[in-house]
Amino acid sequence: MMQWGTVPVPWTVAWTDEDRVFLDHCPHAGRVALCNPSAPGSGKPRFGTPHMNRQRQAIAECRCDLCGKPLNASTKVSLSQARSRFHAARPLDVLQVEPLLHRRCAAICFQHCPSLKAQHKDGTLHIRQVYRWQCQFAIYSEQGVFEACGERQVAISHAKVQLIKWRDRDLDWLIAK
Repeated sequence: MMQWGTVPVPWTVAWTDEDRVFLDHCPHAGRVALCNPSAPGSGKPRFGTPHMNRQRQAIAECRCDLCGKPLNASTKVSLSQARSRFHAARPLDVLQVEPLLHRRCAAICFQHCPSLKAQHKDGTLHIRQVYRWQCQFAIYSEQGVFEACGERQVAISHAKVQLIKWRDRDLDWLIAK
């Protein structure tokens, strides 16, 4: 896990030297997508800004948002403000752009992230233990792609986690040893 001083940096975070946006084939989406160059650790971390390629890879391959390792048989945790949506593939499923996390990694994120602490304090953070999920890819319009990288075509932007079966949990559950 990368660090910025004493703060852990999520695997999916974009770094300042990865700012450029271009179109390329995304192996995870299987089509043309908005991409960033890959230079993790180069420059400064842009906390709150996901690297497009790593964000899609984390969701498509079920990798942890913080450490980047596969979740496999681990307890999968969602830390998100996302709520059930009627426009999901199945009504009332949750669609979120935040990749899932190992339970231990989710606790580390909560410990270090001021945004998560603020969301928890104001009651908008949902802590979920995820049992079933699937990946969806968001399609960016021709105009959106043009604004992002100057080319006119439809392309994939980011991946979304569609939560299908989960259990709501609380902070005590998350930080319990």
